[in-house]
Parts: sequence; C-alpha cells; structure tokens
Amino acid sequence: MIPALCGRRRLAVRRFAADRGEWVDAGADTTRADTDELTVATFNVWNKPSFAEQRYRAIAGLLAHDPPDVMVFQEVTATAEDVLLGQPWVRESYRCVGVVGGRLGGYGMLMLSRLPITAASVRRLPSRRQRSYLYADLAMNDHILRVCSVHLESGQDGAWLRAWQMRRVFRAMSVDDALVLGDFNMRDGEDDRIPPAYRDVWPVLRPDDPGYTEDSWTNPTLRDNKKRPRQLRFDRVLLKGTRWVPRDIEMLGTEAISPELPRVFPSDHFGLRCRLAAQTR
Repeated sequence: MIPALCGRRRLAVRRFAADRGEWVDAGADTTRADTDELTVATFNVWNKPSFAEQRYRAIAGLLAHDPPDVMVFQEVTATAEDVLLGQPWVRESYRCVGVVGGRLGGYGMLMLSRLPITAASVRRLPSRRQRSYLYADLAMNDHILRVCSVHLESGQDGAWLRAWQMRRVFRAMSVDDALVLGDFNMRDGEDDRIPPAYRDVWPVLRPDDPGYTEDSWTNPTLRDNKKRPRQLRFDRVLLKGTRWVPRDIEMLGTEAISPELPRVFPSDHFGLRCRLAAQTR
C-alpha cells in the first residue's frame, strides 16, 4: 500500500530574533532582491547517529567558508537542525523554512535563504518512506524563482515510485523559472524522466566528470556502512527557465572531518554547490 497524500501545507518563514534568543515567525516578506549572481547548495546530511554532531558541524563549517545564498538539506534530524540553526552566521543573515520530525518531516528537510521568501510549502509524496518535497518562492530581479528541495524514493526497486514522485514535483513547478535540487536517488537509466525544460547542471558544465555523489571508492563513510560498493549521481541541481545561466558547480564534503577521524566524512553523500548568473538581455 503506497500512501498518495499530496495535500500542501504552507510553512512559516522564520528569522532569528537576537533579543529573544530564538527563531520566530518572520511574517510575509514583501522586499525584493536585485542580484546578478545566485549561489545554491544541497546536502543530504545523513540521519544516522554515527558521529552525527561532529559531522553536522563539519558541514556547517564547509558552508561557512563561502556561504551560499540558498541552502537545502535532506535527512535533517533534530540534532542537525540545532547545529545548523545555531551557527552565528546563519542566525545573522538567513531565513529558514523546514519540517523535521512528525508526519510530514519523517525525513527532515530544511531550507535556508538570505534572499526574500514570499511563500513556502511542503507536500507529501506517494511513498513507502515518508518522502516529501519543500519549495519556496524567492523574489528577485522583478521575477519569482521557485526553489524546490527534493528527497525521492531510494532503492533500485523504487524507480517506478521515483517516476511518480517526479511527475508530482515537476507539475508543482508551474512558474517560468525553477530550481529543483536535492537527493533524487536516480540511476543513470532514469535520466529520460527529467523534462526537456530542465537543464541538469552537472553534465552541462562537467560532461567528462561522472559526478558521483555516492562513491564507495572515495568516501569511507559510505563504504563502511553499505553492503555493496557503488558509484551513483544521486544528488543533482536542475534548472528551468531562461533568466538564469549555470556558471560552475562543485562537490562539498569530499574529505574526512578531521585527521583524527580519517574514515568519517561529513555524510554518506557529497553535497553540491552551484553558482548561477542572471541572464542579461
């Protein structure tokens, strides 16, 4: 039996109130950002307890070196949320939306943005594993960019469910410009399920690099925790529309979190950081 719950739940946009020492409802954001560049990042932070807090702090440290404008995270636990939302640089500059725990947030998702969020929602997907997608509308350059974080069904036997889920996600991106990023759990044979309107940024910019974000040969954390070795490009950045052009993309978390823990990487996934440029006409 596959639950096919698809109702939308609007999410409160929160900001950190320094005078109260807590994250509070930020209310509707009617401001607009004018920018000629946008940086985004996605990271499945791995919800297993093994060295969890150290790993989450390492991820926060990686992102702090050059903070992206928008960051999305999958498999966010309460501990991961506390670590990420506890960073001074996050509290100072970012709004957040997310679901962690409960019926909708079983596989927790979090989005952080320093650009204006006009609205945000989460929707359950037809799934055996409580999968969902979270999206927010960002007001930039007199237009809306819809940014969507996904975490699709895992496993080779889940291909048919991923196809169903992707149809739901892409149907919800009913705007001219959209960015869909996160953990797709797709195998290469499923690439034809990406609509032609979307550019898969990694192969566009790095056609000769396989871009494995789960790689047992280079990530001991993955190798030590999976029965079978694998090399797969689960994590992706998909871009729809003509107002933004991908300029570069790189992996995050490709080294151990410390010399003392050489087999502990930030996650079993590598993250992605992508830079987009506004299209001039």
